[in-house]
Amino acid sequence: MRRRTLLGGAGATLSIALAGCGDDEASPDQSDESDANDSDANDSDTDDSGNESDEPTDDTDDEQVYEDDSIEGDITLSGDVSESLSARRHTYTWADEPPTDHCHVHAELENEGDEEPTLDMEARIYDDDGVELSSTRYTDETAPEPGDAEVYSFSLSNCEETAAYEVEIGDVETDDESEDVDELVIDDFEEYDQGRLVGPWTLDGAGDADVSSSAALHEDSSQGLRQDGDSNVRSFPDQGLPNYPEDGREVSVLVRPESGASQPWILVGMEEDVWSTQTPGWRLIVDPSGEIRLGRETGSGVEILEEDSTVPNLADETVDCRFVFDSSEGVEFRVQDLEGTTLGSVRTSETDGIDDEMSIGFRSTSGADWDWLRLVDE
Repeated sequence: MRRRTLLGGAGATLSIALAGCGDDEASPDQSDESDANDSDANDSDTDDSGNESDEPTDDTDDEQVYEDDSIEGDITLSGDVSESLSARRHTYTWADEPPTDHCHVHAELENEGDEEPTLDMEARIYDDDGVELSSTRYTDETAPEPGDAEVYSFSLSNCEETAAYEVEIGDVETDDESEDVDELVIDDFEEYDQGRLVGPWTLDGAGDADVSSSAALHEDSSQGLRQDGDSNVRSFPDQGLPNYPEDGREVSVLVRPESGASQPWILVGMEEDVWSTQTPGWRLIVDPSGEIRLGRETGSGVEILEEDSTVPNLADETVDCRFVFDSSEGVEFRVQDLEGTTLGSVRTSETDGIDDEMSIGFRSTSGADWDWLRLVDE
């Protein structure tokens, strides 16, 4: 989530504050400087607002935000945060000339208390019939400092039919049993509920994903995730998983593609809050007809770096997908059977976009069952 301190003083509008939506967070000193120059806003450029000189600024001045007052919205504060925070304003914006697939929901929060609580925040969008289109949740966000106000922005996809939005903000729940969780398990899908993924996972696309004991693929799994139709499930660092794919660590996930499944994907290292081909990232493709591929998103499509067509037919078979992203070595992706025999492998020495901790996602256009992601015990 991109969080931006409000620009300007009492006379500043939320539209002005959101004009730089998607930029890096502005510091309080930068906000004060922008406040002083607010009356000359039309004559100043982005660099004059105090952005660091080493931050990307190309084309920032040409970006447009389309605020849409016709989209009805609601914001709810619950728990202890409702005693210290107030929601001053909230709004909906299109990322391009509407209607478009990508949008943002923004909420301006003011801290009227004496502490700086940690927040659990979720934004959801709905169509005219009240059907949820997509959601984004963050479970470890810091509230504004006492006496300050900040704008929190939620990026969402599948937005073209949006008629309403809602934002829910509460306390982060503490789990006394969290220390007992196996640190090698990245996450399971136990909290999926009624057509959307809550907690660390976000469901995108028009298809369905549900948790089913019949989809469990591993003897240690009580449930697995079943994807039907054109569905995407993803999570980003700081969105709530106890672990994410780490630089140099081997990751394992079991998958069982249906006979009619079209290339289930594992997407790794996507940029924040953007799905698939819209920004750079990595795509690991399993073709059930007998091929695996290693690709890199370019921003306008996928570049296949290597493929292995010696893989046997995998339809309705459970196989183990193993992958390693190493910032000094490159990427390795292999598929093996449950006995440990390698069925196919691909690798590249390319290291673009490999970080210490990377986002993770699944995609299926027809049908596939997924198990827990695990960091392989070294």
